[in-house]
Amino acid sequence: MAISDFGVLLGNMVLKGVNHFTQIPVETQEQILMQIMDENKDTEYGKKIGFKDVHSVEDFQRIVPLSNYDTYADYVERMLDGEENLMMARKCVRYCTSSGSVGKPKILPQSAKALFNMQSMGFAATPACAKLWFNKHGKKFPKQIGPVAVLLTGHKMRDGKMGNGAGQVPFTYLKPISRFFMTTPNDFMYPENEDAVDSTYFHLRFALQRKDVSFLGSMVVTLLTGMFDYLEQNWELICNDIAKGTIDPSIKCPDDLRKKWNKKFKPMPKRAEEIRRECAKGFDDPIAPRIWPKFAWSYGMVGSNLKFYVQKLRKHIGDAPIHNMGYAAAEGYMAMPVELDVNDAVLLPRSIFFEFIPMDDPDWKRPLTIGEVEVGKEYELIVTNFSGLYRYQIEDVVRVTGYYNKTPKIEFLYRNNLAMNVANEKTTTQMVDWAAAKVQEEMGISFKGYSFYDDKESDPVRYVMFAEVEGDFDKARLPEVSACLDKWLSESNEKYFKYRRWGMLGEAKVTLLHKNTYEDYKDMLKKQGKILNQIKPVTVINTEERKEFFFAHIDE
Repeated sequence: MAISDFGVLLGNMVLKGVNHFTQIPVETQEQILMQIMDENKDTEYGKKIGFKDVHSVEDFQRIVPLSNYDTYADYVERMLDGEENLMMARKCVRYCTSSGSVGKPKILPQSAKALFNMQSMGFAATPACAKLWFNKHGKKFPKQIGPVAVLLTGHKMRDGKMGNGAGQVPFTYLKPISRFFMTTPNDFMYPENEDAVDSTYFHLRFALQRKDVSFLGSMVVTLLTGMFDYLEQNWELICNDIAKGTIDPSIKCPDDLRKKWNKKFKPMPKRAEEIRRECAKGFDDPIAPRIWPKFAWSYGMVGSNLKFYVQKLRKHIGDAPIHNMGYAAAEGYMAMPVELDVNDAVLLPRSIFFEFIPMDDPDWKRPLTIGEVEVGKEYELIVTNFSGLYRYQIEDVVRVTGYYNKTPKIEFLYRNNLAMNVANEKTTTQMVDWAAAKVQEEMGISFKGYSFYDDKESDPVRYVMFAEVEGDFDKARLPEVSACLDKWLSESNEKYFKYRRWGMLGEAKVTLLHKNTYEDYKDMLKKQGKILNQIKPVTVINTEERKEFFFAHIDE
């Protein structure tokens, strides 16, 4: 059996379970909550809070307080020193670490059950969903082979267990079989030192050498758009290396791997010429189907907060379907899409106990449960999981978009702690992404990246967009672009419009950044030990480190 067929078989089993439990979400949630309370009642935290007295959802919401990372930080430190039965009765098998790119860096323990959920929902279900889409559209599901634009280097924690970003976990356990569906060899998928490897070059190099690539994968679509940006800038270098069977001296690669692969690479002048011919035509038309005739689909986390990057990816892949990898974080795998080309995903009632704080009710008395939410409304999500987090506020805001069977589907909107609120107008990242897309469309420009800064020094206060523009740009157009941005921010947010009219907000301003600013920022974070897969787009300049960096990269 081909690895593609085996993956689909496992995925179909996952989908069968999802179909069953989404028919009975309320009952499933109550069962899961009671299971979590019962098995953790004798942990140190369970005894402190009184889990033994929780016999219903009502008891749970009355007895167990809301929590955040600070609630568990000391327990995690003690776990790293080898203590057990603190936060959870289940054995911790590894840790998920946040990159620290948003808020305080976190280390969250993971039980085997939580990791199984990530593995089955995040990986196995993906090819099954894709095959269903191909069958529905009367197309044959191709043999699965392609690049997965992630790096899978973990690091040992104090207790000897491994720590990874949440997005890396589903792929970490696939190392023995990765060669059957990933074009990138394990030498470069699982490097000992990721800082010593030019990962984008090698993902592209190995994928470009093959004509049978059928998919492009990553945990987040920003890594795929970055891969195509790299190709657009470096295709001649890559083509030269493919033609000669060499690795250019400018490419970062450990000496032992360079020596090994310089022996293994064979000159491929014909394939290099095919790629060179297509790249020389330009990148206005989708390049992926031109260089990979069997290319059929892509996958990666999308979400409404990444629509800007999905549009960038569309430029390169055309109308090929994109599978949203779902809504997951170090706190758990929360929701899974059951079809392609959608931004929303169905909540998984058997994985986590969910609660919802309504965003439109500042006087809420208690969080709602899965059977109480309403379509079209926005909620801050609270999770209780099998890895020691109870009523944990992850500060993510989601919108309920509809139902799958009897279970809500949600779309991630923004991090609650990233909403800009310089004049109490509550401008969200979703609003600024929409406004930025409108500016590009109206002004005929393309942003390689952009970030917003709330300028409290101006009078009145205002927002400044720091933007790296693709191609040549006439700086004399900046006032016109600024006015355009201000117009669309006003359209996106009624309060912004009113406060502008009332003089509480000044006109938005666009400031130009040097070329390659966002690549430089990524490199800086990588040198600090941040995980490549978790380096998120910098939508808001909300730390001193970010402020110092971006102000130093202004193109005067």
